[in-house]
Amino acid sequence: MKTVLKNSQIGDLLFEDGVITKVGGNIDAPGAEEIDCTGKYIMPGVIDAHVHFRSPGHEEKEDWESGSRAALMGGVTTVFDMPNTSPQTITLEALEEKRALAGAKSHVNFGLFFGGTGKNLEEIKRAKGIVGVKVYMGQTTGQTVDETSEFMDGLLRDLFENTERVIAIHAEDEELIKKHNQIYKDDNSPEIHSLIRSDLVSFSACRRAVHLAKKYGGNLHVCHVSTKKEIELLSKYPEVTCEVTPHHLFFTVSDYSRLGNFIKTNPPVRSQNDVDALWEALRNGLVSFVATDHAPHLKVEKERGYWDAPAGVPGVEFALPLMLDSVNNGLLGMEDVVRLMCEGPANVYGVRGKGFLKEGYDADITVVDMDISREVCNEDVVSKCGWTPYAGMTLRGWPVMTFVGGVLMMEGREIVSGNKGKEVVF
Repeated sequence: MKTVLKNSQIGDLLFEDGVITKVGGNIDAPGAEEIDCTGKYIMPGVIDAHVHFRSPGHEEKEDWESGSRAALMGGVTTVFDMPNTSPQTITLEALEEKRALAGAKSHVNFGLFFGGTGKNLEEIKRAKGIVGVKVYMGQTTGQTVDETSEFMDGLLRDLFENTERVIAIHAEDEELIKKHNQIYKDDNSPEIHSLIRSDLVSFSACRRAVHLAKKYGGNLHVCHVSTKKEIELLSKYPEVTCEVTPHHLFFTVSDYSRLGNFIKTNPPVRSQNDVDALWEALRNGLVSFVATDHAPHLKVEKERGYWDAPAGVPGVEFALPLMLDSVNNGLLGMEDVVRLMCEGPANVYGVRGKGFLKEGYDADITVVDMDISREVCNEDVVSKCGWTPYAGMTLRGWPVMTFVGGVLMMEGREIVSGNKGKEVVF
């Protein structure tokens, strides 16, 4: 089947049997289905390179069916899932179990991370088709870290020396976190989260990992950079890639008074000074891509006291509208959004056939209308968790069509087809 997206302003796009066959100009394709995209942007499908779809083990919060439906709503055509499920994806058996789940239920394309523990190097060497290896330097929801800094440094050294895969790190210093926990143990207010996991906690772990990567020649990627200190450090090491999340761009510590544990996340939200540094890093090309760290929890869990509430916020559904609204507000250009949400993750992880609108590439396509203005409401959330910290925000610029492998999956906030996702190739 042939389909042509028609747009006299920016050129047409033709795809057939899931592959882009012609880009630009006024395409005449007899027999092709024509879809009018006048007044809209045609962009590559968004790649969200950092999600937690919670399956297996915590399907009450999310699963591959619900999470991938939320992704479609957000113009996302590919997701990369993290290993801190239950069981954790740290063995070949667990990898295959998750691979089967995703293949059976996902509406979008997917890739899977493998977890590095310091005790599974041989399994990592044998793992096929993974995005990369995720290392948690500090404890977070679903992942317990009891090891010392020396152990963690040894783990990273072994990975850098023994694999060429991308090593993606959660950069928080566990020893500093434990020290700060003791200082604030009698306080139950959400605001202490950004003190317990201070900017020094992230910077200390990031600095150690960067120095180890430089020493041993590792392929290092720093997840969810949140501080000005990290940005300044990484500006000196262009070979190290990094990502930034929407919640670190749109919330600060001042929002705890309004949202409490609903913006409790690891690493935590920061000061306005940190947020400003992140935005500047997006514009100047220092940040490789934007990823959501989509980490849904049930509302009842977030309503607990600080020490009992889990960390993490959902994001896959609203990341693109947030960034499109930023274009309308003059903070970014449309080219920046494509670079940060499509091309960047494809380049960092070496994704075959995705991230670009080029002949021979997969027809994973998102069509956006920059003039649609809509308020974000909890009632409209597709993710199983049923809430979003962005509720109440009015955003201008929304995806109106999402194609996966050349099949129209979402149109006008309605899922019109299903279960087209395939595992990506690197």
